[in-house]
Amino acid sequence: MSRFAETSPLKATSLIRSPVSTSVSAHPERSAAPGQPTPDGTPHDRRLEESPAARRDRIIRRWVTWISALLILAVLILILQIQGRVNGTEFSPTHFQQRQFSFYEIPLVHLQITPIRRTAIPSGTANYLRLNSLINSGNGPPKVWHLVSITRGLTGATVGDAQLLTEPMNLDADGEYWRSWSIDHPEHAKILWPVLQELALRELYVLIPPLLEIAQLDQDPVELRAGLERRLKREYHNLVTDLRAADDHDLASEILAEAIQSFPQDPELQKLLLPASD
Repeated sequence: MSRFAETSPLKATSLIRSPVSTSVSAHPERSAAPGQPTPDGTPHDRRLEESPAARRDRIIRRWVTWISALLILAVLILILQIQGRVNGTEFSPTHFQQRQFSFYEIPLVHLQITPIRRTAIPSGTANYLRLNSLINSGNGPPKVWHLVSITRGLTGATVGDAQLLTEPMNLDADGEYWRSWSIDHPEHAKILWPVLQELALRELYVLIPPLLEIAQLDQDPVELRAGLERRLKREYHNLVTDLRAADDHDLASEILAEAIQSFPQDPELQKLLLPASD
């Protein structure tokens, strides 16, 4: 049953003739103040009484807000384009290939926001070494890559150890110096490149430059092999000693194990295995 059905005719009549209804109808000229509801409950529209100057100021403020937001967005995009760009070069010790990479990141926090784009760098020397089996590249594409250099925005480049090998490989304008050297000295090349690849796989690029100097001396292959071994034994010994002096014993032990793997009969390296005397 409806709630209105329970109201008697007399009560309904008294409600219609209430003083409030009479008061409202008796003063139709009264209007609500700006921002207040009208007597019938309808909100008063302030824009109906907005002056042209106020409307103009409101429109100007709105445009200023939008323009400021767009300017801030443009500045952020510009900062991202300049300081957020990352590019660099990598080197594969298995294939002696180089490639460039680039992506964008949020500056300071180094949060990558775009996929990495990679582009191979052609090298006649690397192709010659693989085709003539002067290095062991195995099957399939390269899976191991070492950093040559990386640049973040305007902060300058950070150089990796692999540059100690890639820079000499690009010695001349065409990057063909060591390819020509290998063609002119095939027996020497069979000795040099496997040694360099072994060091690159061990990330011991720091030992490579003196070996390249030895390779360019006027000598026969036997003398080259002896000179490389002699220099490598000394470099391994000095490196392990320096790492121990710097309290980096874990890395020193790792490099010593690799050195003995290459030169198991060397007495100086064997001595480094003995406990240090007090």
